Amino acid sequence: MEHIYQRHAQFADTDAAGVVHFAKILCYAEEAEHDLLAKLNIPLLADGGWPRVKLSCEYTKPVQAGDLVHVAISPSQLGTSSIVWRFSMTSNGNEVANGEMKTVRVDATGKPSPLEESWLDALGS
Repeated sequence: MEHIYQRHAQFADTDAAGVVHFAKILCYAEEAEHDLLAKLNIPLLADGGWPRVKLSCEYTKPVQAGDLVHVAISPSQLGTSSIVWRFSMTSNGNEVANGEMKTVRVDATGKPSPLEESWLDALGS
């Protein structure tokens, strides 16, 4: 399952060189993840959350304010309490970034919590 999310890079996202700051690109991946979870009716923060435990990203071209960024995200691995997300981003017909991030579902105390079967079904389709 691949989910496409789009957003325009904002001026506030840029650094002193006028390029979207590297950390802000990661926020775009997170926004895409949250958008997909919402569409699948998987709660983002109810009785816990989804902290990141691992992240890698390769930046291939700069993004500037006003550019439309297309984020493609999909779960590449589903664990008992974790999801590995694969993402790639394009803008103006060029790949600008790609990577992976691993999130773990935790309960309100911060301990890993099993993914619900309905969530696994929704993410696996």
